[in-house]
Amino acid sequence: MKKVIITVPREHASKLEPLLKDTLYFIEDAADNTRITVFVLDEMLEDMIEKTHDTLDIPEGSQFSRPVWTGIISRIQNTFGQSDKNTIIEVYSPDFILSPYLENLKKESEDQKKPRGRPSIEKMIQATEGYSQYDINGVVLAAIAGIVALIGLFLNNVGIIIGAMLISPLLGPIYALAITTAIGDVKKIFRCVQIIGMYVGMLVGIALVATFLLSLVFQLSVTDEIAARMVSNVVYIIMALLLGFATIVALSRGIPEGMAGVAIAAALLPPAVVTGIALVIEPAGAFNALILTLQNVIGLIAGAIGAVIVLDIRPRDASDQDRAHQILSRIGTLLIVVVIVLVALTLLV
Repeated sequence: MKKVIITVPREHASKLEPLLKDTLYFIEDAADNTRITVFVLDEMLEDMIEKTHDTLDIPEGSQFSRPVWTGIISRIQNTFGQSDKNTIIEVYSPDFILSPYLENLKKESEDQKKPRGRPSIEKMIQATEGYSQYDINGVVLAAIAGIVALIGLFLNNVGIIIGAMLISPLLGPIYALAITTAIGDVKKIFRCVQIIGMYVGMLVGIALVATFLLSLVFQLSVTDEIAARMVSNVVYIIMALLLGFATIVALSRGIPEGMAGVAIAAALLPPAVVTGIALVIEPAGAFNALILTLQNVIGLIAGAIGAVIVLDIRPRDASDQDRAHQILSRIGTLLIVVVIVLVALTLLV
């Protein structure tokens, strides 16, 4: 169940009321604005946003690409300027609501077997905001995960390696990259790519330095867990594509990020760490480990972007959709070329 609070200038409230006739809503008038509280089922929210169009100051019968909850802000900003403070749209998930009307709606929805709606694009964008920014906490977690994974690899201990996966922050930037690509935000796309590259490069660098220092004190050997990550195969690209795709689908269906993140970390963390290890104690296997790391990175990104295409995750505004489609096509083409190159390198090694 969602609780939506729409606060608008009083002169615009009358144009919203007809659009909410099939919902449970309440209207409160204040001195300068009107507050409309709407209760809707989760599976109705996205459909309601998609099908409700802007009706503010437009000719009768005209259609606009923006839905009312996003279009209101755009329209009022155009009228009163960016400084307008009377228009706010809030969406909450209450702990529980007791209402006979909503209970009947819920039963009708269950009888019609309507699937649970996916999170709105606004919620997806909000969820990825922190991942498209440089974060010292993420860097520290990635460094700790790399060190823990290195210990597990040298001890040939799968449990320790899995523990490193659990604290790895690698999912966030890939998720953010997929969503920002879907909405065509070029600036954030480049930032996400830089963050992913930084994390992977840092894992390799930490493993290299730590292995070199350890080699000065201990006689290090290639364990089975290390050797397994020195073999590249086309199958790993396919696996990474499927993992990237499944992860975005899982997140869009409300699966906790911690669970989905383990799959991403399992594909990226150990190969990156092994690349750094191999550069010190087994240079002959370093290239294969690097190829495996790149296979997983590119495969996960390609799979994640493929998922946003299949799930039809896109901006709401028609002009934004056109721009996002162009960017998505270019990035998709680039990823296909890179995957082909990696397949060729794998077959030649």
